[in-house]
Amino acid sequence: MDTIDITYEITIRADEDIRTICREIALEQTVELPDELVQSAFIRKSIIGKVQSINQVNEKPHLYSVIIAYNPEISGHNIPQLLNLLYGNISLKNNIKIVNVAFPDSFLEHFFGPAYGISGIRQLTGIWGRPLFSTALKPMGLEPKEFAAIAKSFALGGGDIIKDDHGLDNQSFSNFYERVARCQDAVSTVYAKTGQKTLYFPNICVNFEEIERTLDYAKRLSVEGVLVSPFLMGADIMRYISKQYGFIIMAHPALTGTFFSYSAHGISATVLLGTLFRLFGADISVYPNTGGRFGFTLDECKEINARLATKPLGKLKGAFGAPAGGMSIDNIEDMAKHYGPDVVYLIGGALHGYDTNLEKATKIFMEKIALYFNEYKTTPTDKQFVSACEIGHSSSKLLEYMKFNNTSCMWSGRQPVLYKTDSNIDFSKITRHELTGKNGESTSFDLRYFQIEPNGYSSFEKHVHEHVIICLKGEGMLKCGQNTYTLNPYDIAYVPPSTPHQLKNTSNETFGFFCIVDHVRDQPEKGL
Repeated sequence: MDTIDITYEITIRADEDIRTICREIALEQTVELPDELVQSAFIRKSIIGKVQSINQVNEKPHLYSVIIAYNPEISGHNIPQLLNLLYGNISLKNNIKIVNVAFPDSFLEHFFGPAYGISGIRQLTGIWGRPLFSTALKPMGLEPKEFAAIAKSFALGGGDIIKDDHGLDNQSFSNFYERVARCQDAVSTVYAKTGQKTLYFPNICVNFEEIERTLDYAKRLSVEGVLVSPFLMGADIMRYISKQYGFIIMAHPALTGTFFSYSAHGISATVLLGTLFRLFGADISVYPNTGGRFGFTLDECKEINARLATKPLGKLKGAFGAPAGGMSIDNIEDMAKHYGPDVVYLIGGALHGYDTNLEKATKIFMEKIALYFNEYKTTPTDKQFVSACEIGHSSSKLLEYMKFNNTSCMWSGRQPVLYKTDSNIDFSKITRHELTGKNGESTSFDLRYFQIEPNGYSSFEKHVHEHVIICLKGEGMLKCGQNTYTLNPYDIAYVPPSTPHQLKNTSNETFGFFCIVDHVRDQPEKGL
């Protein structure tokens, strides 16, 4: 029978017997019963783990290397139960560390692994022969339009991948939908003008109820990949995102340090960030580089890269390792020497701090990388980028009925989209819901709902078409020509043609309002 062979390093006390402990592990991870209570011949033969070998490590009297084999059927061929089999109950014990896992091909056939892998990402970007260069949007607290400016500068400098910092979510100070639309529009605009393909990966770190909404939104904006922290969101969620949505997955190691920070217990970083992350669907696995601020050794880093990129794992594609964590331009020479071309250099703070002109700094880092590699390019095989503006003004399907959720102040089937994507237009903390008119209806008008958070405002603009505004919640201020009005729930305002106007939220609560406009209308101009 093919088996999942797990190699443990087990540290025992002087009064303990290693064989007894191994048998206890085999029982604990399967039947959770004392040996004498298991009477079934089938269970004893096919379910309880089998101790394959016990060897003392380097003549250390209390440290042993142990291999226990398990029936793959116990895993259910799914990630939650596999993790349970690998390290479920025994994680609650002491001095048991997983240092290797060998899976049979019959087991691996149930897993998809990286959707793109190294070759797929290289085909998408058209970059071969060198490491890819990546950075993060920093610091938390900037507004979405400021992050978009960073993304644009990085793209103009020739960078390959820019991702959300892993702490960015849908926070009050950085709306997910506005940030994603602005940043994706920034990199796609550069691509359209210069041919420089830069991928933007938004961070998916949300409540379970919001996962599909955020992913659907990113997909509509032609986002190619996402950042996921599998031990924050769940390892199987990462697999699901990869398989169901076809995103490139960059996996972040947040929270995984609890598994390998203690040398005698846990799951080794090489197994977790290398073998298992690749199995779970990571196309790029971020790990702390040696010499950085997290203390990994060079051998550990090399082994993580090997497990991701080159070591056989059934038919699963090889994935990129992404050394990170305090890297600077001075580390590039050593990384080039130690890791070769099939990695992603993830450099954040050092790039941002290198020069106030991020475009210039990115070009300098790219020139440094070029010193050690012979890059060659092919035409990217991506689908055509669609501007965020076009995506935002189009929609999903026609709905005859949309139920309103008073708690979230949203309608079923109508998710919020970005208000505008042009970084040169001044607005803040506002989102738009296209309710009717853009979804296949034959109306001569469009009904939209806008929501402005405290201290937010719409752009100051004018256009030939008219507006009818109906306040739904909160309190807001409408500037209309030379007049200013305070809007409360159910108040109605009319904006005449070619009249400069702007809406602001000057209260401490959300301001929400309907806006009815002509279906066929002119583009806005800045108010004077």
